[in-house]
Amino acid sequence: EVLTPTPQVDVLVTTAGGVEEDLIKCLAPTYIGDFNLRGQDLRQSGINRIGNLLVPNDNYCKFED
Repeated sequence: EVLTPTPQVDVLVTTAGGVEEDLIKCLAPTYIGDFNLRGQDLRQSGINRIGNLLVPNDNYCKFED
């Protein structure tokens, strides 16, 4: 597999950590939540939080596949 659909790209440079999180957010729907949501409640529902973004566990499974 390739990271870009065109052969003209030779290098991808990132300026911050967490590139995998950016990819995970793009694999399936990611939702806007709230910083004050309880992590325990989200986890029991199969939801992960990245700041105020809510990312279903399925996104992480797709990334690992």
